[in-house]
Amino acid sequence: MFELRLVRQFVVVAEELNFRRAAERLHMSQPPLSTAVRNLETDIGTTLLDRSKHHVRLTPAGQVFYKDAVRLLRFIEQARERARRTNCGLEGTLRLSFVPSAALDVLPEIFKRFQHNYPTVHLTLTAETTRRQLEDLQNGHTDLALLVGPVYDSRGLELVELRPQRFVLAVPSGHPLAKREKVKMKELAAESFVSFPAAEGMGFVNALLRACQTAGFMPRVVQEASQMQAILTLVAGGLGIALVPSAMRRLHMEDVCFLDISDTKNPPTYQLVFAYASGNDNPVIPAFLANALGSAHPLHDRNERTKSVRKMPETV
Repeated sequence: MFELRLVRQFVVVAEELNFRRAAERLHMSQPPLSTAVRNLETDIGTTLLDRSKHHVRLTPAGQVFYKDAVRLLRFIEQARERARRTNCGLEGTLRLSFVPSAALDVLPEIFKRFQHNYPTVHLTLTAETTRRQLEDLQNGHTDLALLVGPVYDSRGLELVELRPQRFVLAVPSGHPLAKREKVKMKELAAESFVSFPAAEGMGFVNALLRACQTAGFMPRVVQEASQMQAILTLVAGGLGIALVPSAMRRLHMEDVCFLDISDTKNPPTYQLVFAYASGNDNPVIPAFLANALGSAHPLHDRNERTKSVRKMPETV
């Protein structure tokens, strides 16, 4: 196989058709350049240049080789550039999973910024429960997950918290509280609740328990559903009330009214967390986390990622 160095030198000679000028462009002396071209011709097995005292011309074989050599060098440069861009997270693929409620508020703005700054990166998206997200991370099926924390078994995972996210109360339209705009948690002690199954989202269930316990009661959970839209469907059917992410207001479901929680000292919240496997070196991960902050530059240091993402403005 001939060296790419020889190919580059030949291309310059073919463009100048003068060994002196070609040597000047290549910042080398003329004799080594002549030797390099002869070595290339020997490797290929044919004459590429017709040389005389008065001219240098491309042979028919040289004309064909010149065109292919230009394409080859252009392809090599593109490959080098793509490798550099991939290393910086500017190209590649990110498999991202998320809890469905995040798609209503948190993710659209992040996606918009990311597409602007990294237009050649391909995102593969799936909406899953937190339990399934953790399984997919551990099995290597996804690169990054936006899930509800806390994550109680975080072995082998890196976690990056967003600021606490707000709850609202969803009640059936015929409920006595439906005409109100705000409600205190302690007023809900006698209510029937619809909630997430603990096996699908322990973090979300614990956030509900913490909010109720802080108000002085334990919630009476009468129905469970593993998707927020299903929870709202049960609420619409009058089976109970539910604490849901405030982003769920965007669904505008009939027969469901949303109320703010007016507890100012201990407002009920839940935690969104980015998680990825410690051994996953996909360079798009730090790039995506940086864009979650509104920055166009990847965060390569893990401590820097965690510190910075926690400063993200509070949204749901």
